[in-house]
Amino acid sequence: MKKVILLSLIFAAVVFNAQEFQGKAEYFSKRILKNGGKGFGVKQNDDAELKKAYNEALQIASEKMFILTFNQKEALYEKQQYLEKPKPESDDVSVTISFSGEGKKYINLKDQTKITEDDILGKEFLIVEKLIPLDWKLINETKKIGDYNCYKAELIIPVSEKDKKEYEEYLSKQQAKTSFFTKEEPKDKKIIAWYTPEIPVSVGPASYWGLPGLILELNDEVAITLCSKVTLSNKGNTPIRVPNTGRVVTQEEFDIFHKDKMESLER
Repeated sequence: MKKVILLSLIFAAVVFNAQEFQGKAEYFSKRILKNGGKGFGVKQNDDAELKKAYNEALQIASEKMFILTFNQKEALYEKQQYLEKPKPESDDVSVTISFSGEGKKYINLKDQTKITEDDILGKEFLIVEKLIPLDWKLINETKKIGDYNCYKAELIIPVSEKDKKEYEEYLSKQQAKTSFFTKEEPKDKKIIAWYTPEIPVSVGPASYWGLPGLILELNDEVAITLCSKVTLSNKGNTPIRVPNTGRVVTQEEFDIFHKDKMESLER
């Protein structure tokens, strides 16, 4: 397996002729909805028109298109923006659903930094961190995605002590009937990726990186993301725009702000 990957990397290096190159990868991402999306607030006895509007909004929110702009040193992953279709004036039932974690994600392999856009009830933040190496396990499985030969990799992300502590606090609130939000018991997270050494960049969807080739398919237990198109160019590098909107914080600071805001909503 290692010999095959090595040969593929050598071939890719010859194709790109050791030149600086850049590219764009388009991804379709479908969020994994547990229990069919039930439990988001619409009950069985709710109005039929409301249910219809809710289901339509849930489908729109759970299916997104993203673009990954990359070169050999950095990458930016961002959601494609579309103009919403105007609703008929007679349509008096409107439901909008959005999921957190869909802000821009930038990584710089040279500086080993990561910048993530996020917000808390409309207040924007920039989470700045050092890149932490991901302990990928290369699997002896291959498949074709489009025109590219891909290899499988797996990653296990253990439950953090922070998540364990927050769940214990949630259980205490549940016993006292003071928790407004529901929370599932945290578990180790298994990530499955398919990458191609034929495009020798160590990036992929969201903030996943560290494999010997571009990630074309990813299942991170939150969403299934599949690359539909890749465009490559070696005609000079267009600078990748670094996210710069929002208050600069660490992940720890953001988590504290988020927890305080959620607790204030429960009071």
